[in-house]
Amino acid sequence: MVRKSQLDTVDEVIHAFGGVKAMCSVFGGVPSRFSNYKAAGRFPDSMHMRVYVEAEARGLTIAPELIGMKRPDPQRELTLQAAE
Repeated sequence: MVRKSQLDTVDEVIHAFGGVKAMCSVFGGVPSRFSNYKAAGRFPDSMHMRVYVEAEARGLTIAPELIGMKRPDPQRELTLQAAE
């Protein structure tokens, strides 16, 4: 099985952690909590840092948007470099 370099959806993150029950073990709560996150397609703001830290500990890379961050804008980077 080929492993993706980045997890792009809440469903992929939950699957990488081992499923809804595994997420409950790591973060606490009931399965419906994580099923609701899957259905919404996002983690609540209060979970962003915890999900990030736990994913990093497992060697997982999560899409920045799933944890409240923005992707770097390559065009902006080029503009900043040109201004230097």
